[in-house]
Amino acid sequence: MGNKEKLADQIRSNVALASDTEKKRKGKGTGLPKSASSSSYVAPHRHCVVCHTPISIKHEPPICGEKKCSDEWDNRERQRKRWTILLYLAPAIMVAALFLPIVLS
Repeated sequence: MGNKEKLADQIRSNVALASDTEKKRKGKGTGLPKSASSSSYVAPHRHCVVCHTPISIKHEPPICGEKKCSDEWDNRERQRKRWTILLYLAPAIMVAALFLPIVLS
């Protein structure tokens, strides 16, 4: 019985510690300096979805511009479009196969 009480006390203390930590962290940013003059400043950016090279935030599509990345992006877009079509076409065929014999009889 003592182990259960000890475990319950540990859980209560962990919950209290977590809520205190969350209160302290709320409202604070990433910890990175906002000034470009700081030595640890990191400019706002995002990463190429293929090779993860830092690129501009405004860069569309989100790739760095290398031929390999561009080819991979085009390939992924074709696959995404194909899957989207298949997502709608397959259930439509199934529904048609189910209701066509009912309608024709």
